[in-house]
Amino acid sequence: MVDVIWTKKSVGQLERIVRYIEEEQGKYYAEIVLNKILNSTRNLDKHPKMGQVEFFLDHKKSEYRYLVVWSYKIVYRVTKTRISISRIFHTSQNPEKLRQL
Repeated sequence: MVDVIWTKKSVGQLERIVRYIEEEQGKYYAEIVLNKILNSTRNLDKHPKMGQVEFFLDHKKSEYRYLVVWSYKIVYRVTKTRISISRIFHTSQNPEKLRQL
């Protein structure tokens, strides 16, 4: 089993997503999205390879994978001792932006 950590960047992105949904659709839907994203990452400590390999980050030394929750791609880095949630990326964005990770 490995540790799962959220980077400052990913936490900030999650907070902005939840705030935006709350403003546009209400607190109820914001909580649903928040819980779904958090729940999708709960088993990463036991199954770090459950996500697909992130093609746009294959130039990096580390292995990057992702999970998809509705329109959000949760990008994480896999090492022997840690899973780092790196980004939460809305899939309507240009995927080339991920190369800047």
